[in-house]
Amino acid sequence: MAVSAAALVAHVLRRCAIAPTPATVSRFASSAPDPRSAANAALDWVLSAAPRPIQPPQINRDGWEANLVGWTTNLRSADAGLHERMTWFWHGHFPVGGGKVGNLPMMHANQQLLRTHAMGNFSTLLHQLLNDPATLIMLDLAGSSVAAPNENFARELMELFTTGPGVYTEDDVKAAALALAGIEVDYDTAKITRNPERALGGEVVFLGRRGRLSPEDVIDTVLAHEATAPFVAGKIHHHLAGVQPSPEIRADLANIFRTSGWEIKPVVERIVRSEAFLESRLNRPKFPIEWWVGALGSLLPYRSGESTDVNTWFLHDLNQMPNDPPNVAGWPISNRWLSSDQQLARASYVRSTSWRCAPLVVPAGGDLVSATLARCSLYEVSDRTLNVLRNAAIAVAGQADELTISRRLITAALCSPEFALA
Repeated sequence: MAVSAAALVAHVLRRCAIAPTPATVSRFASSAPDPRSAANAALDWVLSAAPRPIQPPQINRDGWEANLVGWTTNLRSADAGLHERMTWFWHGHFPVGGGKVGNLPMMHANQQLLRTHAMGNFSTLLHQLLNDPATLIMLDLAGSSVAAPNENFARELMELFTTGPGVYTEDDVKAAALALAGIEVDYDTAKITRNPERALGGEVVFLGRRGRLSPEDVIDTVLAHEATAPFVAGKIHHHLAGVQPSPEIRADLANIFRTSGWEIKPVVERIVRSEAFLESRLNRPKFPIEWWVGALGSLLPYRSGESTDVNTWFLHDLNQMPNDPPNVAGWPISNRWLSSDQQLARASYVRSTSWRCAPLVVPAGGDLVSATLARCSLYEVSDRTLNVLRNAAIAVAGQADELTISRRLITAALCSPEFALA
């Protein structure tokens, strides 16, 4: 069956921004000569969209609400493109948690680091982790000494951030921990210093490299390992395309990564420009924050006179709060996001919020169901979902006011199987 221009554009915006809205879909789909041209126009835009600035620009230790509002405002902005998407991706790849770090200015600086390099150079970003107080505290490297080396940073650097598991030994972890020792962080000023008395004084063997290695040498060594490029490129592919890459695609992406000198954008562009990417629609569960941003876009604008407040703390109920990853592995792509607990929480949010939304507008020649699908940026739905919406529209016809009718139909659409998928 032919896929519409709107469906392809919505897919691009779900994966390359955070969520589509009717306005952004129409912007690219309405005037394109064919669906692929519409998708290409949307891809051109998300790849070139300017980075969103960090919000607020400065923050104090009591500004957790302002930080959360800033994160979510950027994620749901109409001009959020791939740079915003990749900023969020790196937040999950290099997760730092406020509960562990406990210092909001450091967390804010960490977000700025990710924003600066989100579509830039992976080597630069990885090296800069050694100058990021939040990361050093999160992974227990701050204060580690050669006399009592902490192995957390060394282990996660390889297992989660670069080579992936199975290619290093416990001796490599111990050697890296020794080479990384001696970094100290002043919790009040965020100043980072190197203490030679607590640092490595002799040689170690790390991933086959022998010497008196510095922390920078550790980073360079993992970057030089043959497993790093395919592992990191594969994680980017999984996030954007929704599936693990084939061996051939993984090798191709790894080659692009290496030959470009670890530039991120060429890898991302190869993934999203592929025909396979456009065919990978609705093939993975939405992360809670993707669902929330999309749902909010369908519920807004609120009716005139209603409060414009947005309940950002609801993300806590969905288990995906910015600055609060579940562990050092971040948020997985998982069917857990389709659980009954998730669906109940999402339905509760829509029902409690929808009373403020503006009623559906049915265009000339249209109907309530098509207006609902357009409002929720749903352009590929099953017959079962269509029947549910049609039956809901019939059940309330002539028996309820337009707001009640709109609430019921929008709630049904936002709780549909299709809206739960990216």
